[in-house]
Amino acid sequence: MPKIEAPTVREHHAMVKARLIAATEAVLREKGPNGLSAGAVAEQAGIARNSIYRYVDSVDDLKLLALEQHVPRWSEAVFSRIDAQADPTENLARFAVACLYQTQDSSHGFLMSLMRTSARQPHVSHERAHAQGQVKSIHAQMFQFIRTQWAELGVTEPDVWTGYVWAIILDSCGQVEAGVPIEKLAGPLHDSVRALASAAATEKVTHGEN
Repeated sequence: MPKIEAPTVREHHAMVKARLIAATEAVLREKGPNGLSAGAVAEQAGIARNSIYRYVDSVDDLKLLALEQHVPRWSEAVFSRIDAQADPTENLARFAVACLYQTQDSSHGFLMSLMRTSARQPHVSHERAHAQGQVKSIHAQMFQFIRTQWAELGVTEPDVWTGYVWAIILDSCGQVEAGVPIEKLAGPLHDSVRALASAAATEKVTHGEN
């Protein structure tokens, strides 16, 4: 029986698993999703490569477990920038910029990586399914918030305008991840979302006249 580093086997299992999750995050921060491998995680965690599979089914599970612990913080950080007393146009702009600033924390990179790759994984473990559910939940919450602001503005097609804002946010976050300084993007992003609201108001008046 392998030597354990805790009073009980269960505690040992939890301790090593936490070490593996921390190692996974460290590798993701340093090398990005493409640099994640069982060997890289094992070296970072200081354990044998094959030992990983005593604790998780796959390296993908480790990625999602590392991601999962960031989801609540990410949500809180974004929504804490929203002012319940502000008008919907300003809240749309603030929300977009709040999402942008969260790209400074590589947890957003974990989120985007997951959303891009999860569809190509037909089999999911219980842990992976739970983490995927967490990510889909926060994205649904974000989408609904944006849609609610548009509905309050009285646009005829809130889903369409929500899609526009969503696309601008994703593109801006992608630019930050590609190395563009946030300071160069925050102002234009804020102004672009407000410009969308002005366009929506024009569209609403035009449709009303017809």
